[in-house]
Amino acid sequence: MRGRRLVTTVGARVATIVVCTGTAMGLADGLRKHGFQKWYRKELTRSHLGLLLLVLSAVGVLASAELVGRDMPMSNRLGALVLMIVCGGISLWSVRRYLYLMMRAEHVASQAICPVCKTYGRLALERDDPQQESLQVSCRNCRHLWRISDPGDG
Repeated sequence: MRGRRLVTTVGARVATIVVCTGTAMGLADGLRKHGFQKWYRKELTRSHLGLLLLVLSAVGVLASAELVGRDMPMSNRLGALVLMIVCGGISLWSVRRYLYLMMRAEHVASQAICPVCKTYGRLALERDDPQQESLQVSCRNCRHLWRISDPGDG
């Protein structure tokens, strides 16, 4: 499994936690490895997973809000309040992530049409210049060259 291992001690026990560090695939890497259409599908899938996380964390916020309102000891209420705050933070992060990934994918997809032959999504990466925010691509149908701007990796 890819990731960073964190080793921590809890009392006399040692626990190893694997934190996934799978980074977002950049546009240049995605075009090089998978092509535009697979990269686009992966970006849409990642954005919709953020939307799913939003729904689940919103359920957590609502469930913990119900627990806060119940008649129970103050320590349990405080625990439910902390849970509500954590779920609220996750909700805010996931909606921002969803919107960022979706808008980035749509921004790139709107430029994936060849200006000459109007073919959509059949492009090859010609040049990747890390200093610029755009990539030079060519149409696989007519070999026309143009640039696609990438708003960046998130």
